[in-house]
Amino acid sequence: MSASLAPKLSFQTFKTVDKTVDYASMVKKLSSFQIEKLTFFFKAFFDVNRDGIVNDSDFRSLTEKLRKIAGWEVDSKDNHAMADVISVFQECLLDQVKLEIGLNQEGLEFRTWEEALRPNKLVVESVTLNQWLNMWAKLCNGAGGIQDFPIWVQLIPQIMFAVQVGQNKDKIITKECLRHFYENFSGLKDKQLENLTEEGYSTMTSNGEYELNAETYDLLFANFLLGRTIYGPGKFIFGCFDNSDLHKKYKILPVMA
Repeated sequence: MSASLAPKLSFQTFKTVDKTVDYASMVKKLSSFQIEKLTFFFKAFFDVNRDGIVNDSDFRSLTEKLRKIAGWEVDSKDNHAMADVISVFQECLLDQVKLEIGLNQEGLEFRTWEEALRPNKLVVESVTLNQWLNMWAKLCNGAGGIQDFPIWVQLIPQIMFAVQVGQNKDKIITKECLRHFYENFSGLKDKQLENLTEEGYSTMTSNGEYELNAETYDLLFANFLLGRTIYGPGKFIFGCFDNSDLHKKYKILPVMA
């Protein structure tokens, strides 16, 4: 599969401040690295056409992009299953954002009974980066693992795992599967691709002690969402994040009061 499926995605590319985001409210619940990771997740994974919002068009494009990476035929059972899961995730994501908007509407306490009982006509068809980060700030608050997130969130690692396994009958992500995903999703090439594949696979499998199966991948994805610093195996899910810890000594973090 050609790496031309995707341009090279850089962690630094999505590190810039977005003026549409209320960072002051985010940093109370998310670390700066979490904000950077979740921003990358929004812009590189979901916002396929890079227009600043995620909508139905992006989900259709995402489904096709992942199908090509997985190497599935359009009419294959695997592709139909993935499309169904992505559709469910999309519906639940929009419902969650709709709920957040409804809860944050001002003046609700002053509504009349007639207004309160009137059918809710709020329609949400897209998600902005600010809404996305605000949602994750609330979902991550108090979560300790993937099981603490709603079922629809747990669908994401299932999709990503299935795509990386592709047509591998053993249903595990091998080193070659990981290399293929890094190359075709993140656009890594040559020495950088090889080095990061080696480091990523070694870290995520604890130097080969564990297989990179669905259960292990769920743990890695939870670490991707919840890991507050660059130290942690979850950042290797995409292979594009700050990897300075690979050649720097572990930095002692100050104790929070």
